[in-house]
Amino acid sequence: MELSVIIIEYLDLESLERAICSIYNHISKLSIEIIVVSNSAYSIKKQIDIESRFRKAQVIFNRDNLGFAKAVNQGIKISTGEFVLLLNPDARLLDDSLQSAVDFMIGNSNIAVVGPMTLDGEGQLHDTFRKFMGLGVLVARTLKRFLNLRTGRFLENTDYSKAQQVDWVSGGCLLGRRSSIDETGLMDERYFMYMEDMDWCKRFWQKGFEVWYLPEWKIEHIGGKASTKKFSITNKLMWIHMISYCKYYFKWLHFKLPF
Repeated sequence: MELSVIIIEYLDLESLERAICSIYNHISKLSIEIIVVSNSAYSIKKQIDIESRFRKAQVIFNRDNLGFAKAVNQGIKISTGEFVLLLNPDARLLDDSLQSAVDFMIGNSNIAVVGPMTLDGEGQLHDTFRKFMGLGVLVARTLKRFLNLRTGRFLENTDYSKAQQVDWVSGGCLLGRRSSIDETGLMDERYFMYMEDMDWCKRFWQKGFEVWYLPEWKIEHIGGKASTKKFSITNKLMWIHMISYCKYYFKWLHFKLPF
């Protein structure tokens, strides 16, 4: 098997169907398998209906929402592809440019992860790649997002027109190399959601592998940033994001995690 596509689903079957259709519409030269891991805790009857609806995919149903990292690891463990594509259900391939990313990795054996140019539903760029999150970057991003200030000193390079090495790419869509994953290890399951992709890329770099952004490969991602669109004590995703940041910060400062 050349490519394993892993999609983590949570209460959004319509988006899942669009994502899977985009895979079969735009991947023709690679042997593929699609693995869906559902964190939705569906009833047995609903699970049967879903399996019937998505016959071309292997679906794993979890009794509870185990979080993103743990679900991704479930998928990777049973996958067989030489390359692993993580794809959010609210993302879709726009054309056959994934092949360029696969070819790029085949020609550069030290690259562990490649991320695409990501567009929203209106064709606007998302900040697909970023710098590792230190306190300076955190403060700058917070000011930019919540106060709408231009604090570019600590922010990522925003030249999205060229292929380049980057610190990390979003787990909403990334292409990973199986052999590099085997050597580096799976995602850190202490992150329920958020930061696990940055942590993973940091570990790839630590092992001597490279992470790249490739603008020739384009996808559309409609969702995203639900944790940061609204600063409110009632925004559950915001708190999950903050907790994950604390875990990341403590881990990479070599403190013992308190949770």
